[in-house]
Amino acid sequence: MTYTISPLPHAKGRESVKSVMWGTVAALIPITIAAIYLFGLPAIKIIIATVVAAVVAEIVIYKAASQPITIDDGNAVLVGLMLALLMPPSVSENLWVPIIGAVFAIAVAKYIFGGTGTLVFHPALIGFAFLLAAWPTLMVATTPNLSSFSDILLETGAGRLVEASPVLVLLGGAIVLYKRYVDRRVAISATLLLVLLVLISGKGGQLPYILTGGYFLGLIFLAADPITSPVTKKGRLIYGVMLAVLILIQLHFGAYFTGMCFAVLMMNVFSPLIDRSTIPKPIGGK
Repeated sequence: MTYTISPLPHAKGRESVKSVMWGTVAALIPITIAAIYLFGLPAIKIIIATVVAAVVAEIVIYKAASQPITIDDGNAVLVGLMLALLMPPSVSENLWVPIIGAVFAIAVAKYIFGGTGTLVFHPALIGFAFLLAAWPTLMVATTPNLSSFSDILLETGAGRLVEASPVLVLLGGAIVLYKRYVDRRVAISATLLLVLLVLISGKGGQLPYILTGGYFLGLIFLAADPITSPVTKKGRLIYGVMLAVLILIQLHFGAYFTGMCFAVLMMNVFSPLIDRSTIPKPIGGK
């Protein structure tokens, strides 16, 4: 057995995987309620179907592989809920779509890559990307535009469940940032730099398109996920800066929500390289 010894000091936190996962689920409850309020029964059907599919898929796969079933840690519920929030309400007419997406997210993005803690890509984003590539016509959604202050509270033109209320996504984001369930450097650097780049690049007219619940979920909950983002402090800042630039490029070609999602997936690929390039030097070392 190989042991990895890291330099002192070692800090022991009170948080566990279980508390982080369920805490993040709790932070998403307000936007989930807003989505149900805005979209009604379709939202309820999508959320229940996707979450249940993710949980059942994890039980079946881990049971078949004779591995410990750990659904009580809340990871499968979180993956299912995040994937459901990325769905357009029209998908409720074809519930098999989010169900397949949830199974794919657990079976491929999570299980094949080693499970919680060893992920390369965020499972919810992989499930979303798979559905978008397989059934693009069923995943079509309108692009919200915050034309008034009331849209920040409740976006009646929302095209996806998560876009129901930007304020409530920010509220949940503030909770996970305060609890340090996600990394502040990635979320803050990416968000602030993206807004700054949009303004100085002469694309200020696109600002209402990125101050939406979908972007806030992507930049805070998905991009800043501690498992799929770099470990080093310097690496996380670089990660956030590169992500903002990629999203700006996607905006140039008119790719809004989907462009942001694929930008996060692209940065997941570069995360290990960024880590290797930003390993801090030990005291007294070369």
